[in-house]
Amino acid sequence: MTFQEQYENTLTVEAETPSERIPASYFGGSFYKRLEDCVGQIPTVLCGGSVKIGEALTLSHSPLDCRLLLYTQEGAGTLLLEGQRHPLQVGSLLYLDRRELSFSLLSDLLPWRFITFSLVGGLFPVYESLISFDHFLLVQIRRHSSIPRNLKQLLSGEAGDELADKLRDAGLITAIVTELFAETCASQTTEKTQKKCAPYLRELRHYIDNHLERPLKLEDLEKHCHMSKYRICHEFSAAFGLPPIRYLNKKRLEAAENLLLSTEKRIHEIALETGFDNTNHFIHLFKREYGSTPQAYREAHHK
Repeated sequence: MTFQEQYENTLTVEAETPSERIPASYFGGSFYKRLEDCVGQIPTVLCGGSVKIGEALTLSHSPLDCRLLLYTQEGAGTLLLEGQRHPLQVGSLLYLDRRELSFSLLSDLLPWRFITFSLVGGLFPVYESLISFDHFLLVQIRRHSSIPRNLKQLLSGEAGDELADKLRDAGLITAIVTELFAETCASQTTEKTQKKCAPYLRELRHYIDNHLERPLKLEDLEKHCHMSKYRICHEFSAAFGLPPIRYLNKKRLEAAENLLLSTEKRIHEIALETGFDNTNHFIHLFKREYGSTPQAYREAHHK
């Protein structure tokens, strides 16, 4: 039995109002040609594509030997799993081990548009063993994450059966899943760290993560926290590995890197958007961190 036949046999589509029947295969996207030497070895796409749901539907899935990725781009849905409802909002990425689970996807805010892939490979159980993992992850992707860009690149590839196609897919899948699990690992580590560090440190880190474009001065922190900047830097470094300003610049550079590779914005525009009001200073910091100027970095990765 082909994977497409297995997929269709494990999916039941229910509509609230009678309409023209949508084939089950529609919700899987394109079904990729298999290269048997790769399946089970490197991360491999079994099927995937961009799906748009314009009516109230319930997609009931029974177990299938694969992992599922689902990234919501527009609208919203709900994951119904073991009696629990989990919202699938714009910018959320669902990673689900389908091998032993039955679950349902409900379309809520229409149209619901998402990118989805069914995957196999030896990478996944290894990553799942490294964190606290119980069947699925649901993560709200950060504004400057490279995951949406890599998903779109994976989406744009052809479902060919050449080794080069499979290796390209494997690289993109690895990048996506690695970032997803790294985010989850950092989040779980942060939860443990937060029990040990002062509340003001948690608040400061959250503020930095969500306001990269805003200026940050240690003198302002002194006034706000009513303690010396030296103590703030020492305690922030002990909790998060870097003092506040260096942590901020690291996050800004990561955001700038993603904009360089995912947009055609000019260097000075990227600098301003990520909080650098001096383009030369941005270029200097970027070169020190990545080994080349922003423009050279962009050109090297667009070849």
